[in-house]
Amino acid sequence: MISVAVFCVSVGFYFWYGESDTSVKEAGIAMLVYIAYTILYLFVPPFPLGTSSQMGQLYGFVPLLSFGAILFPHLNTQSPETITRTIGWGGLITVALILVCFKLFVW
Repeated sequence: MISVAVFCVSVGFYFWYGESDTSVKEAGIAMLVYIAYTILYLFVPPFPLGTSSQMGQLYGFVPLLSFGAILFPHLNTQSPETITRTIGWGGLITVALILVCFKLFVW
């Protein structure tokens, strides 16, 4: 549930500061994808029988970091913003696909 709070704060900062070069359309799509991912992760069965810190990092931290890279690519000063956004989308979609595969075939 911490991810929901961090999501809300991130969205608030995105609209409040408005310094990001990410378009509102792309940000809106990223928000919808992250909301769908969170609903799938938290509310759609089956759920894993056990938990570990690695699972928490993969299914909680990586999508949130990817979402942040999409909304705030200017915070990564070592890479162009387009590259940072692309890596963010890749991370968010990859973790979502891994989650779907685990929910369908493993758990």
